[in-house]
Amino acid sequence: MRRVAPGVAAVVCVGLVVLTGCGNDAGASTAPVGGSTPSVPADVAAPAAVSGLAGLAVVPGGFLNGAPGEPAQVTGPFTRQSFVDTLSASPAEDLALLLNAGCKEGYQMFRLSADRRKRVTVQLFKAASAAKARDLQKGFWAQDEHTKPFAVPGVQGALTDAQTGVVGVTGQIDAVAEASITVGSLVAEITVSQTGTLEKTPVPDIKLATTMLKLQYQRLTTKSG
Repeated sequence: MRRVAPGVAAVVCVGLVVLTGCGNDAGASTAPVGGSTPSVPADVAAPAAVSGLAGLAVVPGGFLNGAPGEPAQVTGPFTRQSFVDTLSASPAEDLALLLNAGCKEGYQMFRLSADRRKRVTVQLFKAASAAKARDLQKGFWAQDEHTKPFAVPGVQGALTDAQTGVVGVTGQIDAVAEASITVGSLVAEITVSQTGTLEKTPVPDIKLATTMLKLQYQRLTTKSG
């Protein structure tokens, strides 16, 4: 998911269901300063109806809101134009894809781990039809090179990738696990990323991304079309 800087968002749900033992880096949980932050999916209460998409996604429990002044860390609905203006890394290309898909709205929620190193994002896009949603998914995915897919049993049509790479010339290392699915006319994209250094190289959190994708797929197949 290269449309936003590392650390994009996730969407809200109803009820609180914490699944233990999920979402660790290569099986080990994140250990933020001052205590542990569980890297596990959980449903959280949706805000009052700000978007028809606001109750359709799962987010990790124990994570914090992002900085309200950072567009990529804002939680809430977006229009096609506001997405292109504030979240897109390739505005012209993304605008063409969204127009072709008949996508006028979406929703994003952003979460940070307590140590501010791990970022979780889910973005939902509402296309004009199931066929157009699949085209939008493939168009978004084709914008980046993906060479290390991981399996997500039970989720049909999932696109996945896990990579670790240097960011710019700062020596910062980003580890990213990302996944994309379509259900009906919706596209859901999940990104779990974290930052480290050459001395402490992070590992893509495939376990968390996989668990979230399974829950996201279940929620969309149950509540959307």
